[in-house]
Amino acid sequence: MPNAQKAILVIEDNAEMLENTAEILELAGYNVFKACNGKEGVVLARRHLPQLILCDIRMPELNGYGVIRALENIPEMTGIPFIFMTGKVEKADFRKGMDLGADDYLSKPFTGDDLLRIVAARIKKSLHSNERFDGQQEYVNRDMDQEKIQQDVMLLTDQKAIKKLRKKDVLFREGDSPDFLHFIVSGKIKTFKSNEFGKDYIIDIHKQGDFLSYAALLEDSKYRESAIAIENAEVALIPGQEFFRLMRTNSGVAMKFVKLLCYNFSESGDKLLKLAYDSSRKRVAEAIIFVSKRYLSDGNSGLFFALNRENISALSGISPESVSRNLSNFKEEGLIETRNRNIKIINQGKLESLKN
Repeated sequence: MPNAQKAILVIEDNAEMLENTAEILELAGYNVFKACNGKEGVVLARRHLPQLILCDIRMPELNGYGVIRALENIPEMTGIPFIFMTGKVEKADFRKGMDLGADDYLSKPFTGDDLLRIVAARIKKSLHSNERFDGQQEYVNRDMDQEKIQQDVMLLTDQKAIKKLRKKDVLFREGDSPDFLHFIVSGKIKTFKSNEFGKDYIIDIHKQGDFLSYAALLEDSKYRESAIAIENAEVALIPGQEFFRLMRTNSGVAMKFVKLLCYNFSESGDKLLKLAYDSSRKRVAEAIIFVSKRYLSDGNSGLFFALNRENISALSGISPESVSRNLSNFKEEGLIETRNRNIKIINQGKLESLKN
């Protein structure tokens, strides 16, 4: 049978539920260990190192939360999928379980099909992490499966709380402490710093599919910039603990975020050089092209996109008056067209040449 070597630990204080769950898994070919309470479950987990753990939440002596806390301090248990089973479906209980590091949730009563589907999916996803632990250095040194890494990264965003922002709503402020990794589901967010005189400098404009906050989380520091929605947006809130757990157990994901950090560092250096040495004409051209790439997908050039002179000023580090002069010049030269605080690039090639 295909699942014969896949051991599962079931921890459940209800004898009937324990036997029924074990029977379904055994019929599917899994090797099942059974524990009737949390303490026994921790002992069996350490002894057998199962490939997956199913655990009830409400149990005497040591409940499900206590079990997962006990196991997270055991190095050998790192990366083993943990699924809570409970009759409680309140959002707070679900959130607490996931914050503690659970990988999934089964609400009682569940069907045999639900049980087998979730178990098979979680074991399949964990196999790649286990293989990487066996040869982590070899894995890092060879070409990584970028598609698989992207899938693992996107697992972070599954079934997370969504924060809805209206235009100009603040996501976080400079000096706040980070609790979440943020993933932009829709809309756009700008990150910026403000000087002592209240003037803003835009660091970046982030769009759908971008992650925010990972630098502050990894540095264990406060935010060094503020983030605000520049249009209606939805942002997934990923608890920092889940982010760090995947970073520890998945070297490919860790490398992805390291690369993001390196890229952002390089981009910041380039921006500083441009602010120091480029003319105002080059800097305005750079700002227009930068924002167009954030708003327009490939092949959609020549469309209007939102960009006013205040945002160009905040991106380029020059005064709004100087921005206005340069925009007027670009219009006269047939490089751009403006309409109601929106801009359309008419001559992409020439505008690109100005910033180089």
